[in-house]
Amino acid sequence: MILLALLAFSFTPGEHGLRPPFRPPPTDPPFYVGDMQYLVPQEKLPFSPLETATPVLDSAQTRLYAGTRDGKVRCQFRGRTSWTYQIGGAVLASPLVQSETLYVPGGDGVLYALNRFTGALRWLAELHEELTTQPAVSEGRLLVMSSEQSVTALDLKDGKRLWKFHRDPPGSFTIRGDAQPRVANGTVFVAFADGTVAALQPENGVAKWTRQVSGSGDYLDVDWIEAPEGDEHLYVASAKAGIVALDGRTGEPIWTFPLPGANHVLVEGRRVIGGGQGQLVAVDRANGKKLWTLQLGRDRYPTQPVASRGLVIVAKDRGPLFGVDLETGEARGAFDPGSGFSQPAFVLPGVAYIVSNAGALFSLGLLP
Repeated sequence: MILLALLAFSFTPGEHGLRPPFRPPPTDPPFYVGDMQYLVPQEKLPFSPLETATPVLDSAQTRLYAGTRDGKVRCQFRGRTSWTYQIGGAVLASPLVQSETLYVPGGDGVLYALNRFTGALRWLAELHEELTTQPAVSEGRLLVMSSEQSVTALDLKDGKRLWKFHRDPPGSFTIRGDAQPRVANGTVFVAFADGTVAALQPENGVAKWTRQVSGSGDYLDVDWIEAPEGDEHLYVASAKAGIVALDGRTGEPIWTFPLPGANHVLVEGRRVIGGGQGQLVAVDRANGKKLWTLQLGRDRYPTQPVASRGLVIVAKDRGPLFGVDLETGEARGAFDPGSGFSQPAFVLPGVAYIVSNAGALFSLGLLP
């Protein structure tokens, strides 16, 4: 373990330091490796492996659930695998823990409901569309998004289909990735590859309003939504337009910050953190004015940033995980086990969990 920690935070050339154009990071890394466990057998790794499903913890913080591209869902209890369930395709997005059930979105087009203590199947819903985001919940309904640009509502108890909202994929070029449905202020907010954002009634899926935020042409995708509860605005990442703040009641644009290739957005305090082509930015939540920019290198994209105690934890896709000072945008430390990361970290006060592209589960201690 000591050797692993030393390797994790060695910044000498040729090892795991950040590559240019980053400035050399400060010597005080914001996290340390607490534990590492291979989930995917290393002899079964595909060429150029990729893991996009962030692990999740139950509310008691005793059981961790991780889904991987080999189609396995694993429950880790007290550092060991308690059970494993094999689905019919890759797990591309995080499972969802609700009470005693674990809901797993499958790349095989099936939503699985498992007993989260034993791994036994409770029910499954065959949607026949690749499921690409973590499900959301609204008043007894599960909301799942597919790569076919459909949002489907299912009964939380038995998986019965309640309604479906669909938009035809655009004929132009798009970017792989979809926006998780967000529930706030009695509304379901959804977004699509054609650049449309919609506000739906949760009981029947009827649109209160729709808004085209990306214009016309190629790469119109809106792949991330933040809709903070109690905020009258929502914030979306449009690959073409950038970060866009919308009025949650009408869909009217409030402000737009141009950010080429915008794919992620995080609301934290008075800041909106956005990721796009070659950069991570912070803008003022009230007016969209830029506060800082961190350059990532040409054509490098960040994963979804996560905030904790004044620190933004983010990775360059297929690259190292690093910390960013929320106030200044200064990079702190870096960690790359060799295969890099392509998913957000799951963060709690003092600890973070993340799976590398080589299928290794890391627990990281977060320093003050």
